[in-house]
Amino acid sequence: MRSISEIKAFEEEFEILFVPKSRIIGKESRCGGALGNTAPALAERTINSIDWITLKKLPHVMDYGCGWTCDYDASTDTFSYIVGFITPADTPVPEGFVYRDVAQTLCAKGLFGEDVNKTVERATEAGYITNWQSSPWNTEFYIDEEEQSPPREDCIPCHWLVPVKQDR
Repeated sequence: MRSISEIKAFEEEFEILFVPKSRIIGKESRCGGALGNTAPALAERTINSIDWITLKKLPHVMDYGCGWTCDYDASTDTFSYIVGFITPADTPVPEGFVYRDVAQTLCAKGLFGEDVNKTVERATEAGYITNWQSSPWNTEFYIDEEEQSPPREDCIPCHWLVPVKQDR
């Protein structure tokens, strides 16, 4: 089974991959509920600032930037959104950045431009179920080469990673 570190641009196969113990490091905002979608503004601010240069200099488990969703609060229908990178576990966190530690797990890698629900559907068809109880997160990730020359038009130019486990 491949690791997420082996993902390359323009791979168009659905896969179950291994996520090693890792740390997400980036900039964070709350999204959803009465707050609305604050993710695009956070991404714009982060990517177009010195913060992005700092993040790109960190060691990476996966070379691609991500939008990490976690910390869902059902009472407000909000979640945390982190624009950043997946780094090796115990990577020092630069001042002014947030982090979340991630346990090793399996994940489903969606196809370019498909939404998270399609990734979950593909995982189910392959004999897996979501593992949000043990790994309460999702992430979209963006590959620069695909954004510059998209394999499909009129879609969000990302892939999804969804934590999964085998359906018994």
